[in-house]
Amino acid sequence: MQKTKITEIKETYTTRRRARNAAGELEFRDVTLTRFKEVKYVEGWARFGGFMLDLVFILIFEGIIGFGIGILIALFGDVNVIETDSFDLLFRLLTWVLIRPLFYIIFEGSAAATPSKMILGRIVVNEYGEKPSLGQIIGRSYGRMVPFEMFSCLGTLGWHDTWSETFVLRKKDLEELRVAMKIQEFGKDEMQSKIDDMRAVTDLR
Repeated sequence: MQKTKITEIKETYTTRRRARNAAGELEFRDVTLTRFKEVKYVEGWARFGGFMLDLVFILIFEGIIGFGIGILIALFGDVNVIETDSFDLLFRLLTWVLIRPLFYIIFEGSAAATPSKMILGRIVVNEYGEKPSLGQIIGRSYGRMVPFEMFSCLGTLGWHDTWSETFVLRKKDLEELRVAMKIQEFGKDEMQSKIDDMRAVTDLR
């Protein structure tokens, strides 16, 4: 059976609308309708605040990597090279192209969440509410390298979310969506079972 996307979960709701009765008079009636369930993304300043908290962990991560590189150079190379401008430029480039994306790949690839998301109860999911693939995580991580991309998260979705088809949700909201998804898929299974039974009866005839 085809999976249900988190943006395709339906729910019923009741609203009052004016309609004519048998006598032709206008009156208000309760009408039950169906709509797509709202997906409560983590967005705006909440996302930006999470980024700022992650930035602390990123700097620690970069410091650990830098310390390790320094030890290797001290053991197997010329320690004076660390003081040169060329090394500083190389390390800045290495940080931007490899170390910082690696931070996101390690945490979101293993736990679908960076340290700030873990602390704040948030998680990264794909369009089906599941853990994203490694390719999507890598795409998210390198999408952040685009200049000023961080400010795109002040909207509903950041550019790196859109490009990788991933979403950031609160864990409690994700659980609510998963329950609604199971109910909807159960209804589809039940309907498909009835259709299969009808086809079986027709084939017997």
